[in-house]
Amino acid sequence: MKKSLLYVFFQDKSSFIRVLPLVLFLVVAYALSAHAQGSVGIGTATPNASAALDVVSTSKGVLVPRLTVAQRNAIASPANGLLIYNSDASKFNYWDGAKWAEVGEGLTWFTGQGVPANMGKVNDLYLDEASGDIYQRNYDSLNPLVLVWNRFNFNKNNKKQVAVSGATVAANGFSTQSFTFPGVGSSNAVLCSPAFDLPNGLVISHAWVSGANEVSVKFYNSTAAPISISGNFQLAIF
Repeated sequence: MKKSLLYVFFQDKSSFIRVLPLVLFLVVAYALSAHAQGSVGIGTATPNASAALDVVSTSKGVLVPRLTVAQRNAIASPANGLLIYNSDASKFNYWDGAKWAEVGEGLTWFTGQGVPANMGKVNDLYLDEASGDIYQRNYDSLNPLVLVWNRFNFNKNNKKQVAVSGATVAANGFSTQSFTFPGVGSSNAVLCSPAFDLPNGLVISHAWVSGANEVSVKFYNSTAAPISISGNFQLAIF
């Protein structure tokens, strides 16, 4: 009659003692493997389900790798969001996809002549010393993965008065008037306001940057008769 493996173990104490550590190791390894598929908790038996690692303590902190600048720069192909502690500067650094940045880093002012180059991070500012224009770095409204410079102007060069004379908008029709506006670009927005009371039925449909250094304003006539446009309009660029 064949004896079971367990029978042998319990009958032969030396064999059982030798195998017991292996059995315990396999049980613990299986438990850790199963637990690691969800959330891992340190200092808690109930880690938050939304966290891969949940560390709980009232007397200790988390210590991330401490690297010198040379050691940090030697990291090959750092992942976006990789975090280290810069021991040379005594500051936390993270990889933003293009460079090592400081955690909590404030905005940076750049200056130059003309339109800014492709540089800087979100909320950085740039002063065009030639025109007085100020640009702010932000994400493109049409492509949130791309950073662009948005132009502002605080020296009143972003405002201009234009005149329309003798233009006629057909009944239930549209008319577009275009004006030269130096420095305006596709990233700018346009506001248009009349310096007089528009005739009843005449509406400023919208204004936009229609080309390099050009702004256009579209008028709509909601009446059954033609309307003539004559007067001054204020344009503002943002």
